[in-house]
Amino acid sequence: MCDFVTIATYHDFTTASFDKQKLEEQGVDCYLADENTIAVQWTLMNALGGIRLRVPAQAAGEALRILNEKQEEVPVDFKIEEKPNDQLCPNCGSNNTGTEKYSRSIAGWTWLLLGVPVNFTRIKSHRCFYCAHQWEA
Repeated sequence: MCDFVTIATYHDFTTASFDKQKLEEQGVDCYLADENTIAVQWTLMNALGGIRLRVPAQAAGEALRILNEKQEEVPVDFKIEEKPNDQLCPNCGSNNTGTEKYSRSIAGWTWLLLGVPVNFTRIKSHRCFYCAHQWEA
């Protein structure tokens, strides 16, 4: 029976399972110790020392080499989808904007004074959700 050694510890399951998958693709036997315990009771993470990636002692050097290999970067072409009636923020240029048809302040004051939000003033303004800038249409 071979002895297993810990070659890495993790505090999140995603990174741990990603590295485990990398090793399994290269044919290295491995398992994640305490992954299920921490998934069920995450408060035990520090007491158990995190999720441990364990490999056979004779494969530890090869496993560390595989994990330390630099991954080649895959070029990604990001494209922002623009809608035909998108309003761009004049302050930051973001297209993450929305239209407000009624005044929030008037609705707030009438709710406070009358107990019912009454909004009779129609306005047409835009608000940027990125920088909170507000402008008239």
